[in-house]
Amino acid sequence: MFFDSYPRSLQASRFVSAEMPNIPIDIEEDRYSRLRLISWWNQDILRSASVMVVGAGALGNEIIKNLALLGVGTIIIVDFDYVELSNLTRSPLFRARDEGKSKAQAAASAAAALNPDCRFIALHADVTRDIGCGFFRRVDVVIGGLDNREARLAVNRACWKVGTPWVDGAVDDTRGIARSFVPPDGPCYECTLGEQDRKAMAIRESCGFLAAEAYRRDRTPTTPTMASIIAGIQVHEAIKILHVRKHLAGPSDGLVPALIGKAFYFDAASYDCFTIEYTRNEDCLSHEPLDNIIETQLDRQSSTLADVASVASQYIGPDVTIQLPCEMVKALVCNRCGAAEPFYRLARSISPEEAKCPSCGAVRVPDVDVEYTSGAPYEKIPLKDLGFGMMEILPATSRSGSVQIEISKDLELILPV
Repeated sequence: MFFDSYPRSLQASRFVSAEMPNIPIDIEEDRYSRLRLISWWNQDILRSASVMVVGAGALGNEIIKNLALLGVGTIIIVDFDYVELSNLTRSPLFRARDEGKSKAQAAASAAAALNPDCRFIALHADVTRDIGCGFFRRVDVVIGGLDNREARLAVNRACWKVGTPWVDGAVDDTRGIARSFVPPDGPCYECTLGEQDRKAMAIRESCGFLAAEAYRRDRTPTTPTMASIIAGIQVHEAIKILHVRKHLAGPSDGLVPALIGKAFYFDAASYDCFTIEYTRNEDCLSHEPLDNIIETQLDRQSSTLADVASVASQYIGPDVTIQLPCEMVKALVCNRCGAAEPFYRLARSISPEEAKCPSCGAVRVPDVDVEYTSGAPYEKIPLKDLGFGMMEILPATSRSGSVQIEISKDLELILPV
């Protein structure tokens, strides 16, 4: 799609069919020649594809490994965590020498050794706050190797806003699930959440800047066998989605993406497996897509909210209001000792330690804005310093209309030409 891939050399070869020994058959005998024997397979589709893998743990390792072996052109790996020795029992891309290294970097390095044809991009980042929708709209499909609702919801909302399909997976010690969500039709991940799920998320979200740290404490027990089963299904489903969306392969029963709006469950204890079909919630807040996206020369390193408003005003006139991705903290106020500190950052980027009062240790209360208008005290601070992620898309409105301003130049900083 957007990302470049590298040329591959092919070697022509001839062999004699065992079934028809008098008929020589010409094939391209190269790394992918056995894949090409699949009736619906098109290696050029995979060669030109860009796939984002979110999470590089047990599931993510297996996903990345499979994508590399299949020759997917560009594989972007997103994870904020570091390799621990306990990861080695279920993560084939990690070695003991990787302890303490970024999971994304370690996985990318090992996968590159599996297949140098692929391009690997490692982003040591938290998908809930560091990766903007602009990045999601530049990949063909997203595959999740995640272990918590908050991260899945963040991926789901980003994908639905920009129309990118994603394949979710989850495992524990004996059970696993794989499912696909393809906008704009059908159910999304948020549609699958039950009442108890929503209550649990509401409690966490009510904690403001404490919520981002809460999900980091999750630990999911699993085995490499469970991870390989579910990751294999996820990647196979993603490959089918790529083929269908590219419209380059002929129809085949094996080509149908079978899990769109559905879930495949597998129980390793009993070997029971079955699929269920989800129901679309027409009132789901995740379904609203972004439209009228404006690509810009803004980047988060040096550009400010005032710059974003200035660009927006060229399209929708003056008096621009910018919707923020979450609350902008202007000050932290201690109700115990009365101290107040100016603190211009998005709430999701503030750690629990930063939220504590330096004088008495109490958790301080934030004074926040939910949108930006001209004259705000933080309008000249670079977006990165305010806690904005890479390639954010910021909705801007005025009396004359609305546009979506993408911080597009971030891509050059991530992927230097």
